[in-house]
Amino acid sequence: MISMELKHDPSVGKRFPFKMSNVRTPKGRYLVSPHWHEHLEFIRIVRGRVLVTLDNQSFYANASDIIYVNSRQIHSVQITGEGEKPWIQGMIFDRMFVTNLLEGFETRQIYNLFVRTSREQSFIGRSHPLSRELEDCIRTADTEYSERDIGYEMAIKSCIYRMITAMLRHYKRQLQQPVEADLNVLRPVLEYIEERFAERLSVAELSRIANMSVSHFSRTFKQVTGVTFTDYLTATRINIAKHLLVTGQWTITEIAEKTGFCNIHYFGKVFKESTGVSPLQFKNEKIRKGRSGENGP
Repeated sequence: MISMELKHDPSVGKRFPFKMSNVRTPKGRYLVSPHWHEHLEFIRIVRGRVLVTLDNQSFYANASDIIYVNSRQIHSVQITGEGEKPWIQGMIFDRMFVTNLLEGFETRQIYNLFVRTSREQSFIGRSHPLSRELEDCIRTADTEYSERDIGYEMAIKSCIYRMITAMLRHYKRQLQQPVEADLNVLRPVLEYIEERFAERLSVAELSRIANMSVSHFSRTFKQVTGVTFTDYLTATRINIAKHLLVTGQWTITEIAEKTGFCNIHYFGKVFKESTGVSPLQFKNEKIRKGRSGENGP
């Protein structure tokens, strides 16, 4: 069973919700123990080889690789015992830095699709076309954070905006076709899902909203979002469930009902498949006092 903890936002008690960290010394086999948090994070592998886990997916990362960690995503970094002693660097910041600036419909939807449906976008390897730009931003932000010269907050924010913008544009280019027209067509559908995710939604119902045949709608939806309607709806429900679990105001049975799952057993099965832990484990970490993040990203 995975051991997981909630780590507090870097903004607690601070005016500027941002933090850089460097971790070279493991505790047991972990450089970063399994945990989750509300804020966003980039992890740069400075040296060595590590095993990264994001929710229920694990993969190896090497020096100069960069990992993007989304809000409430369970993650950990383990040593492998191979090669030189590992060293990782974390760049953690309040997600409001990003979401407060998403003005246009297309930008908001591309961002929502990115964080919900593109787990493969979390790994930026050394050969990735964005690797050099992201690494430069992390280095610059680290320098600004260390020196704290006049205007360092604006310099750090500019690094964050450059990184997220570059990743969103790259993600958009990776979609199977240009998305502007199809996003406008799907706009009422996506808004409908946001408003009624807990109801019994069908492809036939949504295809009528989009004024498409069922086959055309299914094909277009997958081309734009990268996943099927069923997978998108499930991801939406799981993300809402995570938020409700964090608040601690409802029981797991109530949350299963509020997020549209037919029963608590099915909810538990889908939640664990998505995150690697049960809803109860996830909820208990909110209740238990988390550490402030002094041990790493």
